[in-house]
Amino acid sequence: MTDARITDLMTTLDVTRKGAERIADIVKAGANLFIQEGFPALTKRRIAKQLGISHGNVGYYFPTRESLWTAVIDYELKGHYQRLGDLHADENDPQGRFDEYVVRWIDEYNDRVLRVFFSHIIAFAEIDPVVAKIRDEIYEAFFERTMQIAAALDLGIDEKVLEQRVLEVIVVLEGLHAVSAFRPALVGRDYEFKQRLLRRVNAIVRGE
Repeated sequence: MTDARITDLMTTLDVTRKGAERIADIVKAGANLFIQEGFPALTKRRIAKQLGISHGNVGYYFPTRESLWTAVIDYELKGHYQRLGDLHADENDPQGRFDEYVVRWIDEYNDRVLRVFFSHIIAFAEIDPVVAKIRDEIYEAFFERTMQIAAALDLGIDEKVLEQRVLEVIVVLEGLHAVSAFRPALVGRDYEFKQRLLRRVNAIVRGE
C-alpha cells in the first residue's frame, strides 16, 4: 500500500505506523487469496501462514471473519472507485463526463482480476448475509455515483424518472459480466461495439 493509505489506516483505525503496516500486509495477503480462491480461502489461519505470523496476530486486528472480509473488499474497491471516479473531462462538460464515466465502466470489464473479484462477491452473497450486505452497498454506491453524473446532464426530468433510467443503465452495463467472459475481444478491442453501447446508454438516460 502507498504511504497515503498507511497514513489513512493510522488515522481511521487509531493504530501506530507499525500496526498500520501490519494491517496492510494482512489485507494485501487476504486480497491475493480472495482473488485466487474466493471467500473460503479468506481465513485468518491461511493469511497468518502466508505471512509467517501467528493466527493470533491476525486476529488481534481482525477479531471476526466478517471484519477481515470487509477490509479485503474495501481494499480492492478503493482502487476501483478511484479509477471510475477520477474523470478527466471538464466539470463544465457534463456530456463529456458522462461519456467518459460510461466508457471507463465498460473498460473495467477488461480487467480479469476485477471480474473475478465481483464474481466472488455476487456468488457468495447468495449464501452469506454479511456478503449480501456488502454487495448491496457496492451497488448502491454505483447507483448514487451514476445518478450524480447523469443528473448533471440537466435532462429536465424529476428524480424518480431519472432513478428508473439509471437502474436500466446499470442493467445494461452489468450484463458485460457475462459478455466479457465468453466474448472478451468484443468488449476489449471492438471500438464499434463500445460506441454502440455508449449510444445505447445515452438513449436510455435520455428516455429515447
